[in-house]
Amino acid sequence: MTITSVRIYYCPAERRREQRLTRTHWGFAEWFERRLKPIREELRGPEAKGVNIVNLMLREIPEHAPQPNQWLQRLNTFEFNFVCDLRPLDAGTPLENISKLLPFYASIAAQAPWPQVRALGIELARPLSEEDRRTLRPFLQWPRGPGGEGYIGRLLGGANAV
Repeated sequence: MTITSVRIYYCPAERRREQRLTRTHWGFAEWFERRLKPIREELRGPEAKGVNIVNLMLREIPEHAPQPNQWLQRLNTFEFNFVCDLRPLDAGTPLENISKLLPFYASIAAQAPWPQVRALGIELARPLSEEDRRTLRPFLQWPRGPGGEGYIGRLLGGANAV
C-alpha cells in the first residue's frame, strides 16, 4: 500500500468553528496530493501495509485526543493527536494558516516511527513557493466556486479539467 493522502483535521471546542475551519482548510489535502507523486516510491513499504492516509488531528479538548503527542496506527491511517488552542487560526487567512502549519506538521512527521511518514516530513517542510500559493489558494476557498472540483482542475490546467 502507498500513502496517498495527508490531512489536517481541526477539532475546536465549538461546532461552528469546526465547520468554518474544515470548509476553508480541508482542500489542502487535495492540493498536497500533487507533492506526493514524485516521492511515491518512498511512501510504500511493509510498514505502511494497509495504510494510505496520514492525519494530524488538532484538538482543543484533551479528552478527545487518544494518546496525545504520540503517533498511532488506526485502521488505514497513521495519526498524530495534538492538543492546542485553535483560536489563533481565526485571525489568519487559510493560506497563512497552512503556511504556518506545514513546518509544524513536518517536525511531527520527522519523529514518526514509520519511514513513509518521515519521507512526508521532507515534503511538508518545503516552503510554499509563489506558484504553490497561487495553486493552493482556490483549494482553500469556500464555496469552491463554479463547478467545484472541475473548476479547480480547469484553473490548474490539470487532467481533471471538465
